[in-house]
Amino acid sequence: MIDAVSAGLKGRAPRPASNPPLSGPDSGLVVHVGFSTTGGLLSRLIRFFTRSRISHCIVVYGCGVFAQDMVLEASGHGYRILSWRRWDKANRLIALYRLELPVENIRAGLHLLADRLGDAFDKLSLFGFFLQRVLGLKGVPFNSRQKLVCSEALALFLQRCGVPIEDVGVVTPQDAFALVEHHKDIFILVEKTDAFPLAARQLARRQRRHRSGLPAPS
Repeated sequence: MIDAVSAGLKGRAPRPASNPPLSGPDSGLVVHVGFSTTGGLLSRLIRFFTRSRISHCIVVYGCGVFAQDMVLEASGHGYRILSWRRWDKANRLIALYRLELPVENIRAGLHLLADRLGDAFDKLSLFGFFLQRVLGLKGVPFNSRQKLVCSEALALFLQRCGVPIEDVGVVTPQDAFALVEHHKDIFILVEKTDAFPLAARQLARRQRRHRSGLPAPS
């Protein structure tokens, strides 16, 4: 839900890229799913309302044309492609997973995302999501089918790839992280940062409380 849309709110220059390339131009179709955050205001709001350390999610693929890794993400600029190296300068990676599915499934998901390139960022649905959490609504008000936020784009991609997801319109970055951690046979953890253990422990606590019927922790 958040990336460069909040870069101007951080009040500091982007940090240098720190994560290594994921794949080379000759490695075939390699696709990763990533989770991240920033220090921006919108990112902090998303983390607050979702009670999570994660505020953004992306799809990363090795591109033979550009001979580098590229990122598909929904941001304030709309649904777009940019290089991994540029993305890494403005975002704090938490975890990265390699997607282990048949090539034809992954291609189907990428084709769907290609058709959504240029879609506007759904700022109004973020407000609707906040209303949903505060008021306990079943659906998300103001959710547009013609616009995207990051977690919706990732959910649409994974659903087209064959991963079971019921309602893509109510998936948060935290929900997507929980889904990925649940399906460890499909998502192989290949990169994690110091923020990952905290996010994983937070997820485990939420799941234990959910099974026990207790309220989710703040």
